[in-house]
Amino acid sequence: MITEEATRAVPVPAPPHPADDRPRRRRSRAWDEAPRWQIYVPLSLYLLFTLVPFYWILLFALRRPGSTSLVPWPVTFEHFAKVWNEREFGVYFQNSVLTGVATLLLTTLVALAGGYALARFEFRIKRGFMIALLCTQFVPGALLLVPLFQIFAELRMINSLASVIIAETVFQLPLSMILISGFIRNVPYSLEEAAWVDGCNRFTGFRIVVLPLLRPGLIAVGSFAFVHAWNHFLFALMFLSDQSKQTIPVGLNTLMSADSVDLGALAAGGIIAAVPVVIVFAFIQKWLITGFGAGAVKG
Repeated sequence: MITEEATRAVPVPAPPHPADDRPRRRRSRAWDEAPRWQIYVPLSLYLLFTLVPFYWILLFALRRPGSTSLVPWPVTFEHFAKVWNEREFGVYFQNSVLTGVATLLLTTLVALAGGYALARFEFRIKRGFMIALLCTQFVPGALLLVPLFQIFAELRMINSLASVIIAETVFQLPLSMILISGFIRNVPYSLEEAAWVDGCNRFTGFRIVVLPLLRPGLIAVGSFAFVHAWNHFLFALMFLSDQSKQTIPVGLNTLMSADSVDLGALAAGGIIAAVPVVIVFAFIQKWLITGFGAGAVKG
């Protein structure tokens, strides 16, 4: 007679895995793999080298005038109020924003048209034109001051923000055209042809099909143009004589004199100049890296 206890399944322990009996060994490092300390130590030193100047700027901007403490406590915003109200940094900030945004728009629009022509059309002097664009990158901006000043003087554009905007756009166009032409080459030409078959002309097909795919590249080129126009000192110094039309880099220069330097005000002005650029790059970092990677192709 079979009892109920006999019908129950008796759990049988699984045999131990052969690998469990072996002692665990530490993964051996490949012959070409560097130890971790050789990676982290240089990176830590570089990070320290980079962050110490930023802390020093914050220290001078936030601590009280005349203080020698290495910790900005109690925190004061007296230097920020001084440069914004007494030194007219509000006007400088507005002029810099106007110059940067206008340079961004002009550079992007003109470079988009020129980059499309370089990417999609074939003409005799195309190779020579590309070499000329590359050669312009070796010309320093100081060499352009005299001819640009003469041109703007003839056009009566001296002491006008338009002169700085045009000069910044001209200086940024060669590299921007080369980058955008690389972005457009990555877009298959068959997509445009399909749009033409559906009844679109060249401009409509470009606007509907190609332009949305160029967003990372346009953001990369536009941000590069904006940051350069925001930080550029030379053109604003030479073409603008009225203090109410100066930009932030020239405004920072006014805080330094031959006799003394107001370190607190200078540090506060530097933070005001840096914060907008840091915020912009924090939002567009993903598209910026993708855009520069997509444009770095062989033409």
